[in-house]
Amino acid sequence: MTKRKRISSEALDASLLPKQRKPIPHAFVLDAISTLSPYTRPMFGCLAIYVKDKIVLILRDKPTNTADNGVWLATTQEHHQSLRHEFPNMRSILVLGKRVTGWQVLPVDAPDFESAAMRACELVLAGDPRIGKIPGARTSKPGSKAAGRSSEQIKTSRKHGSTVNFDIVRKIGLALPGVEESTAYGAPALKIRGKLLACAPTHRSAEPNSLAVRVGFDDRAELLAAAPDVYYVTDHYLNYSAVLVRLSRVTADVLQDLLGMAHKFVNAHKERRSPSRNRRKRT
Repeated sequence: MTKRKRISSEALDASLLPKQRKPIPHAFVLDAISTLSPYTRPMFGCLAIYVKDKIVLILRDKPTNTADNGVWLATTQEHHQSLRHEFPNMRSILVLGKRVTGWQVLPVDAPDFESAAMRACELVLAGDPRIGKIPGARTSKPGSKAAGRSSEQIKTSRKHGSTVNFDIVRKIGLALPGVEESTAYGAPALKIRGKLLACAPTHRSAEPNSLAVRVGFDDRAELLAAAPDVYYVTDHYLNYSAVLVRLSRVTADVLQDLLGMAHKFVNAHKERRSPSRNRRKRT
């Protein structure tokens, strides 16, 4: 009896202890720029590093889908060439399904990973303009310094994006094998043999002119981390394997890549489930 009480007391003491935090991936990077007083935010299994109002780096060390593990640089395509002189093994992240992405990764499996990561820290410490983005800059007021882009660039982006609508989504989607036009909760949708591929979201939490696209949770996390001004998710959609896309922020080429990713996900999901369905039918 005494033994039982002692064990129960120990269990109670353990429950009162603070929960252990997950170890910081590539923690030496955070230490190297500590003089800038950086702060971090978890991003679905990754760790984003901010300096003031800019996201500068993302640290990734996931046990699955390891191809993009390493240190991500928040940059844009115009800086790729000059940065590649600094980082010969730098490349675009793979998860977006595009050949070239704004975000660049210093791969953890590269022979110069640690030295390259430290060099990236030196650039951040020096305030190198090639590294750093302001998340959600699209919502900044015209003319504000926080916009991160000129007003002309913003106008051009919006003018270009305004032509992307569900008609273009439909045209791109129907070119994929097995995709058919349908509806979901009364809204236009694309499906593969009855399984949802993409649709116009109907929940009030979704922004106007958005698109809901089926992707895996890991892929969604990477999309949100890489382009938070393009991809988002609301509480209503949090537990669904889908991401919301602001159509005003994408091009037809991006949509083609994204729907291709969704096509692979839906087909793979169907293949994983089919054996269990067949077993139930046989019994």
